[in-house]
Amino acid sequence: MKECWNINPENRPNIAELTKSLWSITIKNSEIERAENYRNLELSSESLKEDRQITTHPQAIYTSRLLNPFTENLPKYNDGHSECLDCEIPK
Repeated sequence: MKECWNINPENRPNIAELTKSLWSITIKNSEIERAENYRNLELSSESLKEDRQITTHPQAIYTSRLLNPFTENLPKYNDGHSECLDCEIPK
């Protein structure tokens, strides 16, 4: 900006230099704005994650266990055709 105020017109920037400077400023401002938007999104998503924290009741923990007590009285599947399961498949 100060270059434009120079008393000597030879030391003032020409239109190409002004355009280049203004374009550079525009790009930098755009990058700063995008970075701020990204930062704000990250901050808001972090606060949403904190809001969604689920607390599990200590007695509500599920553990895997065998189903033997439930399946021991079921009839065994055997229809007499188990030999079919032993056959070979030709290649």
